[in-house]
This record gives sequence, structure tokens and C-alpha cells, in this order.
Amino acid sequence: MGGILVLIILIVLLIPVVLSSRGFTRWIQATINRSTGGQTDIGDLSVGWLKGIRVADFSFRGENGWAEVDIGRITSRPSYSSLLGGTLALGRTVVDQPRVAIDLRERPPSSDKGPSMDPSQLEWLNEVVVRNGSVRLTDATGRTAQIASLNSDVSLRPAGQTSRFSANAVVAAAQGPGRVQIVGEVTPDKKTGWSLKGTTGDVTVDVNDLDLNSVAPFLAMAGIQVQARGQVSGNIVGALQDGQIENVKATISGRDLDVAGQALKGDRLQTSQLNVNANLTQTNNAISVDQLNVRTDWATISAAGTIPKTVESLSQLLENGAAYDLQGKFDIDLAAVLSQMPNTIGVRQGMEITGGRATGNINTTTEGGRATVVAKAQVAGLAGTFNKEKVSLSGPVLTTLRLSTGKEGPLLEALDVSAPFAKLGASGNFKQIKYQGQADLASLQSELGPFINLGPYELAGQMTEQGQVSLGDKITDVSGSLSAQKLVLASSDGNSVSEPKADVNFAVGIDKQQQVLAVDTLTANASFGTIAVKGATIPLGQDSPAPLNLVVSAQDVDLSKLEPYATMFAALPKGLTLGGIAQSQVTVTKEEGSYHLASTATRIQNFQLTSPEKETFQQPQVTALFDVYIDPNQKSINIDRLQVESPQIKIQKGQFRRTSQGNTAKLQGTLEGQLDWAAVGQMASAFVPGQLTLAGQKQVALNFTSTYPVNEPNRLLAHLNSQASFEVDRAQYMGFDFGPTKMDIRVEDGLMKIGPVSTKVNNGQVNFTGEANLAQTPALLKTPSSEHLAQGIQINAETADKLLKYVNPIFADVVGVSGIANFDLQELAIPLGSAAKSGTQLSGTLWIDQLKVGTSGILNQILGVTGKSVRNEVLTIHRTNLVLQKGVVRYDDMQIDVGDNPINFRGAIGLNGVLDMTIVLPYTIDGRTVRVGQEAQAGQRITLPLTGTISKPELNLQKLVESQLQERILKGLGDILKKR
Repeated sequence: MGGILVLIILIVLLIPVVLSSRGFTRWIQATINRSTGGQTDIGDLSVGWLKGIRVADFSFRGENGWAEVDIGRITSRPSYSSLLGGTLALGRTVVDQPRVAIDLRERPPSSDKGPSMDPSQLEWLNEVVVRNGSVRLTDATGRTAQIASLNSDVSLRPAGQTSRFSANAVVAAAQGPGRVQIVGEVTPDKKTGWSLKGTTGDVTVDVNDLDLNSVAPFLAMAGIQVQARGQVSGNIVGALQDGQIENVKATISGRDLDVAGQALKGDRLQTSQLNVNANLTQTNNAISVDQLNVRTDWATISAAGTIPKTVESLSQLLENGAAYDLQGKFDIDLAAVLSQMPNTIGVRQGMEITGGRATGNINTTTEGGRATVVAKAQVAGLAGTFNKEKVSLSGPVLTTLRLSTGKEGPLLEALDVSAPFAKLGASGNFKQIKYQGQADLASLQSELGPFINLGPYELAGQMTEQGQVSLGDKITDVSGSLSAQKLVLASSDGNSVSEPKADVNFAVGIDKQQQVLAVDTLTANASFGTIAVKGATIPLGQDSPAPLNLVVSAQDVDLSKLEPYATMFAALPKGLTLGGIAQSQVTVTKEEGSYHLASTATRIQNFQLTSPEKETFQQPQVTALFDVYIDPNQKSINIDRLQVESPQIKIQKGQFRRTSQGNTAKLQGTLEGQLDWAAVGQMASAFVPGQLTLAGQKQVALNFTSTYPVNEPNRLLAHLNSQASFEVDRAQYMGFDFGPTKMDIRVEDGLMKIGPVSTKVNNGQVNFTGEANLAQTPALLKTPSSEHLAQGIQINAETADKLLKYVNPIFADVVGVSGIANFDLQELAIPLGSAAKSGTQLSGTLWIDQLKVGTSGILNQILGVTGKSVRNEVLTIHRTNLVLQKGVVRYDDMQIDVGDNPINFRGAIGLNGVLDMTIVLPYTIDGRTVRVGQEAQAGQRITLPLTGTISKPELNLQKLVESQLQERILKGLGDILKKR
């Protein structure tokens, strides 16, 4: 037994020896290196039962040298009693001469922000003292900040006991060092722990000549997006009682301040002086302002007295008039403020503010032992220059507030706001306040529009509102009505909407304790119909226990009267008209952070879609039901069910899901339905040139998936996978009559392939195979190789008018046309998007055989010189290589044989109809007619320009022929005279 005791004593005595060994020191170094990726060195580590732990010459070098730490000495004495209890607790720990250097430019990338730190997790440190430390920080832009002579003492105690802290340091700067000192203590509540609630304490901060620019790297490292310059000095003393600020006393002075940052949206707030003197004390019911004075270059503010926090405290203060002395005033140079912060405040771009002041005061008077508070404020002289024109408010904006008390408690005797464009008035007893207001929208825009961006639309109309606010202990009720008369909204492109009369009636309640908005009724009546919400509850904060329950109903909505709105906001192409009466009811709920939108009662009676000069697409009834789940936190959208029913178009199954995990988003969906292609063609005709006629009833299915980076939504198409097949029995478009056609579309990781498609068209054959790389911008639909696109296609009057007139102007006004067209496609590239018309590139070879025309304006002019007619002639268009690029068709030579007379065209025809061509006539300048096959022997042929447009070509054939014949005769006479 004695031997065992000796052995235990020996082991205990040898533990410090082992822990002080060089081998144990190397083990600690290796452990730190593995966990940090850096390099650690410990000059000396010694452990003793009596002397505690001592570390000398500690150093650490982070990966790539981004962090350097050197510490002269660390001494600490563990609490052995705590160790016996199974917990680690240190005594007083002293860190001598720590030197820290951090270069954020070299910091290795890491997405791990680390766990949040609870002060209770640091209680084992007990007391930490830092002596003569320094920190040097270099931010990502290369700016360096340095703190020297850092001395601190932090004493942490468990919740329920007082923890104390103090620190002072010198901040280096080019204009001289600044000094910062902070001293304080906090006592968290034992039950609530380390949280603001229940905590009591005080803090004192002293700052002397601190250069704000010198601490910029520290602000950036902390995630505070502010850039500041200037010097600040100050003293702030504050006290906290039960988690609330009890009093604050502050004296702050600054000079040459210049503040910018992300929150200021590119603005800079500057002042050469800042002086703040404040002494505030807070109780449960009021805030006592012993002193508040603020002065800058552009503002002075002063206040003193007591500010009530509740209606009850307001009543008590007003009743005790002799003791109530609230007073204050302010004076702000609006020109200086608005000029410095146009983006933050919303000043219109291009506006230069040149004048304006905001002034006001608040005073208390006593009558019959009761106090009356009168506050006045005004904005006057607001002026500026916009687009080199001087603008200003035609009058001041005035506000008057008058508070008093009566038998029923405090009274809002009057709140009056007047401006050149609006008026607002309110009064009541704080249990029920009635208000009324009116505004002239055109005047509002003309007065304020030059100063503040009110949007891209011109406004007109009269707005009036009236209602009442009932203030309860827990719930505030608001009810009233809003009316708009002769409301007009117009855009710069000429679109506009007007409402002769629109009314909104509402009754809502706000529960401040439960943080919930209860909508008893909200009804909007306009010319197009009624939108209503009844019996809804809407939580006003994340901590609100109330569920979201919202039902929105649309009653008798006339789509024809909604059409101007759809056109105005680009939801409907201009010229299209809608018709039908819609009814809908949508339920919105929220469960576990996800919003659920559902409808089982959406229908449109007699739906109509009409385009000018086209047949109206009409469905007697369209019904829809859907279930949609949206989770903003997960950035996910899930359309669990979508069904649409109409006589000719049915979507039997529609599902869509978008989810995200980490930096990856996934999209997948399915659509299944049955289509009557006649209805689809009729509806599509409203959006494309000409009339599209389709025939057939088919089941269709579409599925798609895509996985792409969350922060690159444009990559969705680049990773798209999809497959669909469409089949029609017959189609007619622009004079082309298609037989049964099947089109298969496949997309694999962004590469789309169409076809091959082969079908009968106008007794001929059309073949097409296409592909597009959706990862490109813009994506281009191309043909993988040359192919015989059209073979033996019979042309007619419609194909000539819709298509061939852009190939040759002889088809522009042709009558009685027929022929056999062929086209070999060499290259095709069509942008998939709005640039399709101007960006399409095409090259190929066109020829037309057996071409007959009853009449053609240009051919009639050309052949009419010799009295010949195109009627009864058979025309042949020789193989012609043509190119379509940048909206222009070009070719070097298109020969058209009219019988046995050749006519040659060359030049360009724009898809906008502009002509820039040259015609070589079948006549020579000697007056002879050229025959096919004899072009080389015929002599010099007459050429002339063809300009103007397809609809109005400019071709003066007679004058040109006379001119060239005259030139030829003169030349012949000249030759005869020379021979003599």
C-alpha cells in the first residue's frame, strides 16, 4: 500500500517535468500547425505546481505569412480545485508584449465563418491582462492601421456576478496618434445568462484625436462598410439597467469629417465641424433630456425637457403643466444636405439643389395648470436647377402640432400639414383620432418631381382619404377610405391608363404585443372590377406567434378594362386586346418559413384575345387551379400542382420545383396536356406576323431539369436538359401549306437539337435540322451542315407578298404568280431572342423554275419600252447565291429570264423595305434587244439604279434610256467629224 502511495506521489511530482519537456513542447507546436496550416514556435514552456504555466518567446506564422504573432511571455496559474472537479479554469493570465500583424491580402480563402462566441464559454479564462501589446492590420486594398501601447484587463465572471473590463491604446496616424480608453462593468441576470435582457452595467469611453481613416482596416475586417476621414474626440458615459439604457452623457467633437460607404449609396456626408453635447435619462414612461445640442456645418439641433413614451405618461405630464417644459428647435440647410446625399435621399438625377431650409421649434405653454405643447416645422425656399432650368416649390411645406389634455386624457387638438400639392389634418383624444387628407397628383409631380424621382410615369388626378385611428392598450385599429378621381398614369412611349373613379375601403387592426396585422376588410373597387381581402392575419415580425392567413379574391374583373394596364407595363404587346370576365380566389398561408399559395376557384368566362385584322381567339370558359410553395430562406419555389381546363387547351399536369443547396440551384419541371392545335395557332397568330393556322389534337409532354450556380442564374440554360415532341396534322403560314409534321426537340447540358424534320410543303419538300448552344449569349440556332432546305415548293401570291418580295422587288406587287422554288441552305444562324430579325445570318442558293406572273410593276416598266408584256411569259430565276446579314439581303447577280430576254439584278434589299440595287436591262445602248445565250455578243447593256422602297420603288426607265441613246448618238457624230 505504501509503495502505491509513493508511486502516485512520484507521478504527480513528475507531471510538470513531462509537460515542461521539449518533446511535449514539440507536440503542442505540431498540433497547432496541423489545425491552422501555419508554423508555430515556442522558445520555452515550463509548468510547475507552484509557479503555474510560463511560456516564453511564442511565435506563429500563418499560411503565406498572412498572420504573424509574437509574444514575449505568457504566465498563468490554473485553478487546481476546478481541475479536480473536471473543468478547466485559469487564474490570472498575463500576456506580455504581444505583437500581432495581419495582412488580409494574403489570407487564404475560407467559407467557414466559425462558430458564434458566447461570453459564458470564456468564463474559464477568469482574468486576462495584456501589457504593452500592438496590432498591425493591412486590409485587402493595402491600407495599414496600427494600434500600439495596448493595455487591457478583462475579468470575466459567471452570470449573476459582475464582470469588469478596461482597455487603452494608441492608434497611429499620419497627423499624430489618437488615444482610446474604455472602462466598464456588466452584471448579467443569473436566470437569463449572457443576454441583454436583465443585464445591468455601465461603460465609459474616452477618445482623443482619433483619425477615423486610421481605423478603416479594422472596420472593414469587422464587416462595417464605411469609409470615414477626419478627427474625433469625445467622452461617453452610459448606464444600463435591466437591459435598457438608463442614461447617456456624451461630449463629442469632430473636425473635417468625410463619411462614405455602402449604406450611403455612393454619397459622401461632409462637415468641417461636429459638436454634440447630450445628457439623457430614461425611465419606464419617459425620457428626460437635460441637454441635447448638435451642431454641424449644415444643421443645428437643440432640445430639453421630458419626452413621454406612452399615452399615460403624456397625460400625466400635460396635466402637471408647471413641471412640463419640453422645448427644442432645429435648423437644417437642405441645399447642403441634399447636395451631399442625393442617392440616399432620392434626389432626381440631374438635379442640383441650390436652396432650401427646414426649420422648426417645439414649446410648452401652461394655461389653468395644464400644459399645451405646440410644435411647428416648415420647409421653405427649396430650389434648384434641373436640365439647366431653375425650379422651386411654389410655396412652403408647413406642419403644426398642438397637444393638450382634457377630461378624457391627452388630446391631439390639431395636426395640420399643408403643401402646394396636398393637405392633411388630424385631431382626437388619443383613443380615437380622425384624419382627412387630399392631394393633387399632377401638382405633386410638377412641384416635387424635379427634386425627387417619382418614377417614370406622369401622374394626374385627385386623391382624398379619410378615416380614424383607435388607440387601445394592446391593439390599434385603423379604418377609413381612399378615393381617386380622374386618375391618369401615362408613360413616355405614349401608353396611358385612366380610372374615372377608384375607391379603397379598409379596416385593420395592429396587435403590438402579438406583432400581427389583422385585416377585417380591404376592398378596392375600380373600373375593371373588385379586389378584396377579408378576415386575414399577417404576422409583422419573425417572432410573431400568429400564423399567416390571407385570402385574396377578385370579383368580376373585366379583362378588357385591364388591357391598358397590361400594355402599359409591357405584359401585353401593343395592339392586342383582351376580353372576358375573371373570378379568382387565392389563399396564402405560411408554414415553417414556407409560403403556400393555392387556388381552386379561378376562372375566366368568354376569354378573348384579338390582334388587329386577325381572327379572335376565344374560349367560352377557362378554369385553373394551382398549389405553389415558396421558401425565401431556402430560395426554393415548388409548383406542386398546375391544372388548366378549357375546351381546346388542357394542362392536365404541371409541376415545377426550384431548390438550392449551398452554392448550387436545381430546377426541374414537368408539363403534360392535350392541345387542339387549331386553338394554339389562333392564339399564336396574335403574336406573330400573319395568320398561323394549325390542325390536329395531340397529347403533349415536356420535362426539363437544370443544375447551375445560385449566384449565376443566367447559367440555367447552359446546363438545361429537356425533351419534347410536337406533332401537327396540318399547318398554314405565309402561303406555305405544311402536311403532317413532327418535331422532336432535345436539350442535353445546354446543347439543343431540333429534328431532323422532313415534311411536305406546297407539293414540295422541306428538310431542316437545327442546333443551338444555350450556354452562349445570345444563343444561335444553327444548321450543323448544308442541306436542301426547300425542294419543289410551289409559290403563290401570299409567299410572294410575305417572303419573296424581300428577295427581289418584282414580287412586291405581283398578281397571278406561280412557280417552283428551291433553296439550298449553306449556313444559318438565328439569335434566340429579341434580336432575331436584325441578327439573323443566312447564306444559300435560290432558284425558281416555271415562274409565271400576271403582272409586275417593275417588269412592266422594263418590258414596256419595247411594248412587250410579262403576261404569258415563262420566267426563270437562275441559281443565285444570296446572303442575309444585319437585316439586309445581298447578292451579286440574280438573272431572271423573261422568255428569252435576260434581266440581271444585283445589290441589297433591307428587311425594312429599303432598296439599293442595280438592274441590267435586256437592251444595249445601241438599241438592240439582248437574247438569252447571246449576252456576251450583244454589246454594252443599259444599267440603271433601283432605289426607294419595296412599296414605292424609284425607277425612271424612259428618261435613262433617252439619256443613254443621246449619249451614244453624240459619240457617233463625234467619230464621224474626226474622220473628216
